[in-house]
Amino acid sequence: MRFFFYGTLLDHDVTALVLGRRLPPTAYVPASLPGHSRFRAKGASYPVVVKDPRGEAPGVIVGGLSARDVGYLSAYEGPGYRIAPLKVRSLGRLVTVSVFEPIVESGKGYRDSRLQPSRELWDLALWQRRHKRPFAARLRRAFSGRPVYSRQ
Repeated sequence: MRFFFYGTLLDHDVTALVLGRRLPPTAYVPASLPGHSRFRAKGASYPVVVKDPRGEAPGVIVGGLSARDVGYLSAYEGPGYRIAPLKVRSLGRLVTVSVFEPIVESGKGYRDSRLQPSRELWDLALWQRRHKRPFAARLRRAFSGRPVYSRQ
């Protein structure tokens, strides 16, 4: 399966912790999600994407993911997301891939209140400088029952 990553999974170390294995750098193909913008979630360090007709959220397409990988990714993202087929722009063309999209219930807002967007755009490099270290430590503890990935 192919997925579009737009947040913390853009960081190769985070992806390795979630999947239990390190993907080669070539697995990450630059892409963007037209019609969406990426904002920091209120009170959190991670982002959410929201529909925005003028926006285009940057990210990557990662292919070759197994059913086990998708299970790990779903556990990581949590019940506030659904896997949606969306069109992303990559290498000059639109392709349909799977995206973890926050669930918005009609008239009720976000299913998971932790996914409320703030007004602050999310930036990967800033997140890596300010939040990656404690975030990765929490992630290691959460996934401590899984086999440790190899750095090779």
